[in-house]
Amino acid sequence: MSTDAYNQFIISIEEFFDSQKRDLPWRKAKPVPYEVWLSEIILQQTRVAQGTPYYLKILEAFPTIEDLAEASEDKLLALWTGLGYYSRARNLQKGARQIVAEYNGEMPQSYGDLLKIAGIGPYTAAAISSICFNQRKGVVDGNVYRVLSRYFGIQTPINSTAGQKEFQQLADSLIQEATEPKNYNQGIMEFGALQCTPKKPGCLLCPLSEVCHAYQNGTIDQLPVKIKKGKRTQETIHFAVVKENDRWALYKRDHSSIWGGLYEFPRLAVAPKNAQLLQGPTIHKLSHKDLHCHFWEVGLDELNEPQTFYSKAELEQLGMPIIVSDFVKKQQ
Repeated sequence: MSTDAYNQFIISIEEFFDSQKRDLPWRKAKPVPYEVWLSEIILQQTRVAQGTPYYLKILEAFPTIEDLAEASEDKLLALWTGLGYYSRARNLQKGARQIVAEYNGEMPQSYGDLLKIAGIGPYTAAAISSICFNQRKGVVDGNVYRVLSRYFGIQTPINSTAGQKEFQQLADSLIQEATEPKNYNQGIMEFGALQCTPKKPGCLLCPLSEVCHAYQNGTIDQLPVKIKKGKRTQETIHFAVVKENDRWALYKRDHSSIWGGLYEFPRLAVAPKNAQLLQGPTIHKLSHKDLHCHFWEVGLDELNEPQTFYSKAELEQLGMPIIVSDFVKKQQ
């Protein structure tokens, strides 16, 4: 692709951000690194519309890095309930404690130093260093993969090692020529979210359509290329719902599990006999598997271990998988 095409791409992305950017609470004339970090972690697996209310309530509860570092894990996970991918929250707090201990509570400014913080990978480090400190490191997320692959006609699978390297190198090269690195990085992500969308992109009104490889060659639906993963797995879960004197039996899962640090009902190996099914099967979809969840009303004698019971007020302060949280809300 010609130099003019490269330059047109950069200029159009920056102009798009200037004219079309959404008014989001973490976008400020002088970005606050902690707020940008929090927003980026939340939005890694979450749409802006869904993530923004969580951002606001978590920031209200923990307005500074120090507040987050000192908070109880249970309170953080309670506020995070419904967002999923709970390791994000645990790593966020781990990173906050590391910043307090090693950087006196101040967010590191360089891409390299940001990578040393727990839970901060290449994408988040590039976002923070460019948006907050105007450094020239290209961001690469799902939106960026889509925009670059379509415009430049890149066929390398985005979930391959070669693809990740190729796209990162291209992103780093493009941002070197940007007028404002922070606007360019935000612009290409915004362009992917609003204009060059996964389905039904706005090609007819796109400022890049005349040069876009995918539009000119009719390959919009084929890009980006992604290696197909294996078949989704299925898992059946039987929850034992034990309630005594308006208190519920729950336990906290260890951090080695997918719902690490969250509270849930005790599990049964098989469906209990002569027990009432309160709810289910209800399918809860994770990134790699489908959980078929059943909630059974059973007595304490059905369980082999002592249980800890929690009141309604206490439950509101505990983080739970959304399927458990929704069940509890329906029962109260």
